[in-house]
Amino acid sequence: MSRRTQVTLSDRQHAYLVGESARTGLSLAELVRRAVDGTYRPHFRPRVSGFELSVGLWNRPDAAVVGRRRSKRLL
Repeated sequence: MSRRTQVTLSDRQHAYLVGESARTGLSLAELVRRAVDGTYRPHFRPRVSGFELSVGLWNRPDAAVVGRRRSKRLL
C-alpha cells in the first residue's frame, strides 16, 4: 500500500532534486523515497559486492556527508 504525503521544500532543495532527477533519470518521488530509506532504515538498504573509495578535502563538509560517515563507523 502506498500513501500520498505532502512535503514543503525550499527552492534550493527542489532545484537540487530536479538536478539529481535529470542526472539519474529517477523521479523526484523515488529520490525522496530512497533518501528516507537511506536515512531512517540504513540496515534494510540493498548491498552489493565491491569497494567504495572516497577521497576529498572539505573546509566545512555538508552535514549530510558528516552524518553518513559517522553512522558507518558506529556499525
